[in-house]
Amino acid sequence: MPRSKNLLKNFCAKDGMDEWEVVCSGGDGFTCEEEPCGCKSIAECGAHVKESMGCWATSHEPCTKYQIVDLCENGISDDKLDNKKPPITVRDWYTARGDCGCEYSITVQLLGDDKETELDSWTFSDTREEGTDWVKVKHVFKNYPSGVRFVKFQHGGQDTKNWAGHFGVKMSNSAVFVGKKRSNKKKREVRSNIGRNLLKNPCGEGGLDDWEVVENGGDGFCCEDEPGGCKSIKECYEDAEHECCWATSHGKCEKKQLIDLTYNGFDADFLDEKEPEIKISEWFGSRGDAGCVYWLTVRLLNKDMEEIDVKEHKDSKSAEGEWYQVELSFSEYGPGARFIEYIHGGQDDCNWAGHYGAKIACSSVKISAEPEESSSSSSSSSSSSSSSDDE
Repeated sequence: MPRSKNLLKNFCAKDGMDEWEVVCSGGDGFTCEEEPCGCKSIAECGAHVKESMGCWATSHEPCTKYQIVDLCENGISDDKLDNKKPPITVRDWYTARGDCGCEYSITVQLLGDDKETELDSWTFSDTREEGTDWVKVKHVFKNYPSGVRFVKFQHGGQDTKNWAGHFGVKMSNSAVFVGKKRSNKKKREVRSNIGRNLLKNPCGEGGLDDWEVVENGGDGFCCEDEPGGCKSIKECYEDAEHECCWATSHGKCEKKQLIDLTYNGFDADFLDEKEPEIKISEWFGSRGDAGCVYWLTVRLLNKDMEEIDVKEHKDSKSAEGEWYQVELSFSEYGPGARFIEYIHGGQDDCNWAGHYGAKIACSSVKISAEPEESSSSSSSSSSSSSSSDDE
C-alpha cells in the first residue's frame, strides 16, 4: 500500500503539548520553542521542512512524553494489518544546543487492541555534544505479528550539565507512516497510464494481431475496413478513431487478449491499496439483414492467473443494422489484481454462410482512478542529514 500521511498529531510543537501525554517533566520541564533556540534550524541540517518549524526542549532532569496512534481510526483495516502487514515507519529529529550537550531516547511499541499488549518494539538512545547538528533517526517495522492496532511513540531526554532552564535535547518533525513510499518515478508512470486504453488493436485495424482466437466457427472472423450491411460506427460513436470492425460468422467466433497491469505501469502497491476503478467499453452491432448474438466476458486475475472478479454481458439483436454500447466496471475488488483477461465474440442467428454475425468495434479497458500521493524483523537508521525525500 502507498505511504499514508503522518499519523502523529502536533508533530513539531506547533500546538504546544496538545495530543501528547507527559510521562515525566523533570527539572524545569518541557518548553515549546517556535524556533529552536541556541542551535541551527532543522532546515539547515537537511530536513525538507519549513525553516520556521518549532520544537520541544527538555531540561536538566528527564523529560518524556508519548502519543498513541490508532491505526484503524486512520483508515488502516485490521485485515491489511494482519495479512498484508504494511511497513510501519517511525521517524524523529533531535539535537543539542550550541552550549550544552544532551541525552536523547526514543521507544516505539506496536500494541494490540487493548493498547497494552506489546507485539513489537524498538528503542534507541544517544548522547550529543554541544554544537552538533540535528540528527534524524528512523526505524521500519516489517513482518510484525498479527493483532497490531496501535503505535505508541515515546521520546525525551535531558541536558548533560544539570543547568537550570531548557538546555536539554530538542525534538521535532516526529512521524509515524504506514505503507511504502512510492517513488516519484512510479507516480509519474501511473499518472501517464491513467485513462489510456490498455487493449492493443482495439478495433480491428490490425486484423487479428494481438488477439488469440479461441473459436473460429463458420467462416471465422472477418476484419472489415467499413462495417458491411449496417450503419457506420461513427454515426453512433463520434469518438471512434476508425470505421473498421470485426465481423463474426454462422458458427461461434471468440477471441481474447490478456492485459498485464504491472507491465502497463500500474505497480502492485497502487493496485492493492487504491483498487482503482477499471472501466470497460465496447460497441457491437447487427446487420440490417441478419440478427446476431454477442457476448463479452472480462476477468480480473491474480499473479497465479486465478480469478478475483468477473463481469459478463450477453445480448442478441434482430436485423436492425444498429450499433450498441456495452459498459462494465470493476471496483472494490480487493488486493491481488495483476491481469485482465478480455474475451468477446458472437455469431449470426440465421446460420448463413459468410459474415452475417455480430460486429465488434472500439473495445476499451481503462484505469480511471488517480494515484494519491529486527527480531522485530525491522530496520532502523540514524543520520545527521536526510536523503532527497525526507521520511
